[in-house]
Amino acid sequence: MTNIKNKILLISIAVMVVVSALSASHTPIYWEYFGFSIIVLALLIILQKREIKKEIEHNDFDDFNIKNFKETIEHLTNEVKSISKEIIKDNYTEMLTGKLETYKINIDDYRLTMINQIGVKKYTKISIPFAQAERIINRGMSAAIDGYFEESQNEIRKSIKYLELLQEEIEIIMREING
Repeated sequence: MTNIKNKILLISIAVMVVVSALSASHTPIYWEYFGFSIIVLALLIILQKREIKKEIEHNDFDDFNIKNFKETIEHLTNEVKSISKEIIKDNYTEMLTGKLETYKINIDDYRLTMINQIGVKKYTKISIPFAQAERIINRGMSAAIDGYFEESQNEIRKSIKYLELLQEEIEIIMREING
């Protein structure tokens, strides 16, 4: 039911944006239609925000809070550091993919809960270094698959600084939350 409400609200918002744009683009401007559509649009946005907040509160997103994200990132960082010290052997690719698959993180799973918990600005401070680290780790995995093991290990080593930066950002945010 909530999903249907959200879809109806989103469609209504889209329709009101079109109505307000059309009424504003007409010469002379239809002020009555424009004013009415803007008021309805504002109300729809408020209702949409309430629905999303209800959804977050009623769903079990406890596993995707910032504390759990921090712990997962710490484990990933430790694993990446250990991989960066590995001696390159024939089974390097299997070892690399096996270890990193265990800590595969989808930050989108955490998005709604963390935005609700810490806000968009702080979530962005976390998501940027995460994306950089993820991109470099993926580049390292790709190099390993292609047989460029030294390049792979160099990329894995480069990702450590972004993972550590991510951990620092999380620590700062958690200190702000806890006072």
